[in-house]
Amino acid sequence: MTQCALMAEKMDHHPDWSNSYNKVHVSLTTHDAGGVSQLDVDFARFADQVYDTLKR
Repeated sequence: MTQCALMAEKMDHHPDWSNSYNKVHVSLTTHDAGGVSQLDVDFARFADQVYDTLKR
């Protein structure tokens, strides 16, 4: 979550998320865009890469 938070800050993108114990829920929509934007897709791709590295 920390890696993703740092990247979100760097991207100037602030998705809604919450965490509890060992679960993180991230909601990727851009209100100004009225849905999913390229920034959301880029952030999701980064988050997937982080997750893939952690599950090894």
